[in-house]
Amino acid sequence: MTAEGLITGRIAAIVQHRLCILVGAAVLGVLTLLVGCSPSGVVSTPSPSQTSSVFVVPEAPPPWDPGYVATYVSITDDEAMAQREDSLKSQAKQFGLTDPPDVTLIRWTSRLDWGATIAKCLQDAGFNVVGSGAMMYAPDGIGPAQASAYYLADYTCNAEYSMNPRYKQTYTASQWGMQYDYYVQWFVPCMASFGVVASTPPTRDTFIAQGLQSGTPAWGPWSEGQRVYSERSWEEYSAFLTTCPADPPVEYMWGS
Repeated sequence: MTAEGLITGRIAAIVQHRLCILVGAAVLGVLTLLVGCSPSGVVSTPSPSQTSSVFVVPEAPPPWDPGYVATYVSITDDEAMAQREDSLKSQAKQFGLTDPPDVTLIRWTSRLDWGATIAKCLQDAGFNVVGSGAMMYAPDGIGPAQASAYYLADYTCNAEYSMNPRYKQTYTASQWGMQYDYYVQWFVPCMASFGVVASTPPTRDTFIAQGLQSGTPAWGPWSEGQRVYSERSWEEYSAFLTTCPADPPVEYMWGS
Protein backbone atom coordinates (compact mmCIF):
# COMPACT_ATOMS: atom_id res chain seq x y z
CA MET A 1 0.00 0.00 0.00
CA THR A 2 1.32 3.42 -0.86
CA ALA A 3 0.17 6.55 0.90
CA GLU A 4 -1.66 7.59 -2.23
CA GLY A 5 -4.08 4.75 -1.52
CA LEU A 6 -5.30 6.85 1.38
CA ILE A 7 -4.85 10.11 -0.50
CA THR A 8 -7.20 8.77 -3.18
CA GLY A 9 -10.17 9.19 -0.89
CA ARG A 10 -9.10 12.72 0.01
CA ILE A 11 -8.56 14.45 -3.30
CA ALA A 12 -11.63 15.80 -5.04
CA ALA A 13 -12.81 14.62 -8.40
CA ILE A 14 -14.89 17.49 -9.75
CA VAL A 15 -17.70 16.48 -12.07
CA GLN A 16 -19.61 18.98 -14.18
CA HIS A 17 -21.45 18.39 -17.46
CA ARG A 18 -20.28 14.77 -17.40
CA LEU A 19 -16.63 15.83 -17.45
CA CYS A 20 -14.37 14.48 -14.73
CA ILE A 21 -11.44 16.69 -13.76
CA LEU A 22 -8.85 15.12 -11.49
CA VAL A 23 -7.67 17.68 -8.99
CA GLY A 24 -4.12 17.19 -7.78
CA ALA A 25 -3.54 14.30 -10.14
CA ALA A 26 0.21 14.56 -9.79
CA VAL A 27 -0.04 12.54 -6.61
CA LEU A 28 1.38 9.51 -8.41
CA GLY A 29 -1.11 6.62 -8.42
CA VAL A 30 -4.09 8.91 -7.85
CA LEU A 31 -4.17 9.49 -11.58
CA THR A 32 -5.32 6.01 -12.46
CA LEU A 33 -7.17 5.34 -9.22
CA LEU A 34 -9.58 8.21 -9.85
CA VAL A 35 -10.19 7.58 -13.53
CA GLY A 36 -13.89 7.32 -14.18
CA CYS A 37 -14.80 9.25 -11.02
CA SER A 38 -16.08 6.24 -9.15
CA PRO A 39 -18.17 7.28 -6.14
CA SER A 40 -16.03 4.99 -4.00
CA GLY A 41 -13.20 6.90 -2.39
CA VAL A 42 -13.89 10.14 -4.22
CA VAL A 43 -14.69 13.37 -2.45
CA SER A 44 -17.81 14.79 -4.03
CA THR A 45 -18.32 18.53 -3.98
CA PRO A 46 -21.59 19.92 -2.61
CA SER A 47 -23.32 22.66 -4.49
CA PRO A 48 -22.09 26.14 -3.58
CA SER A 49 -25.72 27.24 -3.63
CA GLN A 50 -26.36 25.20 -0.50
CA THR A 51 -25.79 27.56 2.40
CA SER A 52 -26.34 27.54 6.11
CA SER A 53 -26.59 30.70 8.17
CA VAL A 54 -26.83 28.96 11.55
CA PHE A 55 -24.03 26.39 11.36
CA VAL A 56 -21.45 26.71 14.13
CA VAL A 57 -18.15 24.91 13.59
CA PRO A 58 -17.60 22.42 16.43
CA GLU A 59 -14.40 22.69 18.42
CA ALA A 60 -11.76 20.09 17.55
CA PRO A 61 -10.34 17.88 20.30
CA PRO A 62 -6.97 18.89 21.77
CA PRO A 63 -3.95 18.24 19.49
CA TRP A 64 -3.13 14.55 19.19
CA ASP A 65 0.20 13.22 20.46
CA PRO A 66 0.78 9.48 20.05
CA GLY A 67 3.96 9.58 22.10
CA TYR A 68 6.07 8.01 19.35
CA VAL A 69 7.21 8.52 15.77
CA ALA A 70 6.25 5.83 13.26
CA THR A 71 8.85 3.89 11.32
CA TYR A 72 8.57 4.94 7.67
CA VAL A 73 10.22 4.21 4.33
CA SER A 74 12.90 6.78 3.56
CA ILE A 75 14.13 7.73 0.09
CA THR A 76 17.13 9.66 -1.21
CA ASP A 77 16.96 13.04 -2.93
CA ASP A 78 17.76 11.41 -6.27
CA GLU A 79 14.98 8.86 -5.78
CA ALA A 80 12.56 11.65 -4.93
CA MET A 81 13.39 13.56 -8.11
CA ALA A 82 13.08 10.40 -10.22
CA GLN A 83 9.67 9.64 -8.75
CA ARG A 84 8.59 13.23 -9.35
CA GLU A 85 9.54 12.88 -13.01
CA ASP A 86 7.59 9.63 -13.32
CA SER A 87 4.58 11.25 -11.65
CA LEU A 88 4.61 14.21 -14.04
CA LYS A 89 4.91 11.91 -17.05
CA SER A 90 1.87 10.00 -15.84
CA GLN A 91 -0.09 13.19 -15.32
CA ALA A 92 0.82 14.53 -18.76
CA LYS A 93 -0.34 11.27 -20.34
CA GLN A 94 -3.57 11.25 -18.34
CA PHE A 95 -4.34 14.84 -19.31
CA GLY A 96 -3.40 14.37 -22.97
CA LEU A 97 -0.53 16.87 -22.80
CA THR A 98 1.59 15.77 -25.74
CA ASP A 99 4.23 18.45 -25.24
CA PRO A 100 4.15 19.41 -21.55
CA PRO A 101 6.32 22.33 -20.47
CA ASP A 102 9.62 21.79 -18.72
CA VAL A 103 8.85 23.18 -15.26
CA THR A 104 11.43 23.72 -12.53
CA LEU A 105 10.60 22.56 -9.03
CA ILE A 106 10.23 25.64 -6.82
CA ARG A 107 9.91 23.67 -3.61
CA TRP A 108 8.61 20.40 -2.24
CA THR A 109 5.28 20.39 -0.45
CA SER A 110 4.07 18.02 2.25
CA ARG A 111 0.71 16.56 3.17
CA LEU A 112 0.26 19.59 5.40
CA ASP A 113 0.50 22.28 2.74
CA TRP A 114 0.12 20.59 -0.66
CA GLY A 115 -3.60 21.31 -1.04
CA ALA A 116 -3.44 24.97 -0.06
CA THR A 117 -0.30 25.57 -2.12
CA ILE A 118 -1.60 24.02 -5.34
CA ALA A 119 -5.00 25.66 -4.85
CA LYS A 120 -3.34 29.08 -4.56
CA CYS A 121 -1.34 28.39 -7.71
CA LEU A 122 -4.52 27.40 -9.57
CA GLN A 123 -6.33 30.46 -8.22
CA ASP A 124 -3.55 32.61 -9.66
CA ALA A 125 -4.22 30.86 -12.98
CA GLY A 126 -7.89 31.84 -12.79
CA PHE A 127 -9.56 28.72 -11.32
CA ASN A 128 -11.82 28.65 -8.28
CA VAL A 129 -10.09 25.90 -6.32
CA VAL A 130 -9.57 25.65 -2.58
CA GLY A 131 -7.44 23.22 -0.65
CA SER A 132 -6.27 22.09 2.75
CA GLY A 133 -3.79 19.45 3.83
CA ALA A 134 -3.60 16.78 1.14
CA MET A 135 -6.96 17.72 -0.39
CA MET A 136 -8.28 20.06 -3.06
CA TYR A 137 -11.81 20.76 -4.25
CA ALA A 138 -13.55 23.17 -6.59
CA PRO A 139 -16.82 24.63 -5.27
CA ASP A 140 -18.03 25.49 -8.78
CA GLY A 141 -16.60 22.49 -10.61
CA ILE A 142 -14.53 22.67 -13.80
CA GLY A 143 -16.56 22.93 -17.00
CA PRO A 144 -15.65 21.40 -20.38
CA ALA A 145 -14.69 24.77 -21.85
CA GLN A 146 -12.04 25.15 -19.15
CA ALA A 147 -10.68 21.62 -19.33
CA SER A 148 -7.63 22.15 -21.54
CA ALA A 149 -6.51 25.25 -19.66
CA TYR A 150 -7.10 23.52 -16.35
CA TYR A 151 -5.09 20.45 -17.33
CA LEU A 152 -2.09 22.60 -18.23
CA ALA A 153 -2.39 24.74 -15.10
CA ASP A 154 -2.74 21.69 -12.86
CA TYR A 155 0.30 20.07 -14.43
CA THR A 156 2.37 23.24 -14.08
CA CYS A 157 1.37 23.88 -10.47
CA ASN A 158 2.10 20.31 -9.45
CA ALA A 159 5.47 20.47 -11.19
CA GLU A 160 6.36 23.69 -9.36
CA TYR A 161 5.13 22.48 -5.97
CA SER A 162 5.32 18.70 -6.12
CA MET A 163 4.42 16.79 -3.01
CA ASN A 164 7.59 15.14 -1.77
CA PRO A 165 7.38 11.44 -2.70
CA ARG A 166 8.48 10.54 0.81
CA TYR A 167 4.84 10.98 1.79
CA LYS A 168 3.66 8.49 -0.83
CA GLN A 169 5.76 5.46 0.02
CA THR A 170 4.42 2.09 1.08
CA TYR A 171 3.04 2.21 4.59
CA THR A 172 4.94 0.23 7.21
CA ALA A 173 3.24 -1.75 9.96
CA SER A 174 4.17 1.07 12.30
CA GLN A 175 2.38 3.62 10.09
CA TRP A 176 -0.71 1.46 9.76
CA GLY A 177 -0.75 1.19 13.53
CA MET A 178 -0.44 4.95 13.91
CA GLN A 179 -3.25 5.52 11.42
CA TYR A 180 -5.45 3.23 13.51
CA ASP A 181 -4.50 4.93 16.77
CA TYR A 182 -5.21 8.33 15.24
CA TYR A 183 -8.60 7.22 13.97
CA VAL A 184 -9.67 5.72 17.30
CA GLN A 185 -8.15 8.25 19.69
CA TRP A 186 -8.65 11.53 17.84
CA PHE A 187 -10.49 11.42 14.53
CA VAL A 188 -13.58 9.51 15.67
CA PRO A 189 -14.19 11.94 18.58
CA CYS A 190 -13.63 14.86 16.21
CA MET A 191 -16.14 13.40 13.76
CA ALA A 192 -18.59 12.81 16.61
CA SER A 193 -18.50 16.53 17.38
CA PHE A 194 -19.99 16.97 13.89
CA GLY A 195 -22.76 14.52 14.73
CA VAL A 196 -21.38 11.55 12.78
CA VAL A 197 -21.01 8.23 14.60
CA ALA A 198 -18.31 5.95 13.22
CA SER A 199 -18.88 2.28 12.57
CA THR A 200 -17.34 -0.29 14.90
CA PRO A 201 -13.60 -0.57 14.27
CA PRO A 202 -11.78 -3.86 13.79
CA THR A 203 -8.99 -4.75 16.18
CA ARG A 204 -5.73 -2.88 15.77
CA ASP A 205 -3.96 -6.08 14.69
CA THR A 206 -6.61 -6.76 12.04
CA PHE A 207 -6.35 -3.21 10.71
CA ILE A 208 -2.58 -3.45 10.42
CA ALA A 209 -2.62 -6.93 8.89
CA GLN A 210 -5.17 -6.02 6.22
CA GLY A 211 -3.31 -2.84 5.39
CA LEU A 212 -0.06 -4.72 4.90
CA GLN A 213 -1.66 -7.55 2.94
CA SER A 214 -4.06 -5.80 0.60
CA GLY A 215 -3.17 -2.14 0.79
CA THR A 216 -6.76 -1.40 1.80
CA PRO A 217 -7.72 -0.07 5.22
CA ALA A 218 -9.92 -2.49 7.11
CA TRP A 219 -11.87 0.47 8.43
CA GLY A 220 -12.28 4.01 7.14
CA PRO A 221 -14.17 6.42 9.41
CA TRP A 222 -13.01 9.40 7.35
CA SER A 223 -14.94 8.13 4.34
CA GLU A 224 -18.00 7.66 6.54
CA GLY A 225 -17.88 11.26 7.68
CA GLN A 226 -17.16 12.55 4.19
CA ARG A 227 -20.20 10.76 2.75
CA VAL A 228 -22.43 12.50 5.29
CA TYR A 229 -20.96 15.99 4.99
CA SER A 230 -20.61 15.98 1.21
CA GLU A 231 -24.41 16.22 1.19
CA ARG A 232 -24.45 19.21 3.52
CA SER A 233 -23.86 22.88 2.81
CA TRP A 234 -20.49 23.96 1.47
CA GLU A 235 -19.80 25.76 4.76
CA GLU A 236 -20.40 22.62 6.79
CA TYR A 237 -18.54 20.37 4.38
CA SER A 238 -15.39 22.49 4.28
CA ALA A 239 -15.50 22.90 8.07
CA PHE A 240 -15.56 19.13 8.50
CA LEU A 241 -12.61 18.62 6.13
CA THR A 242 -10.44 21.22 7.82
CA THR A 243 -11.41 20.60 11.44
CA CYS A 244 -11.01 16.82 11.31
CA PRO A 245 -7.93 16.07 9.13
CA ALA A 246 -7.82 12.57 7.72
CA ASP A 247 -4.12 11.98 8.39
CA PRO A 248 -2.11 11.83 11.59
CA PRO A 249 0.26 14.78 12.06
CA VAL A 250 3.18 14.51 9.64
CA GLU A 251 5.77 14.94 12.37
CA TYR A 252 4.65 11.63 13.88
CA MET A 253 3.74 9.75 10.70
CA TRP A 254 6.78 10.73 8.63
CA GLY A 255 9.18 12.26 11.12
CA SER A 256 8.76 15.84 9.85
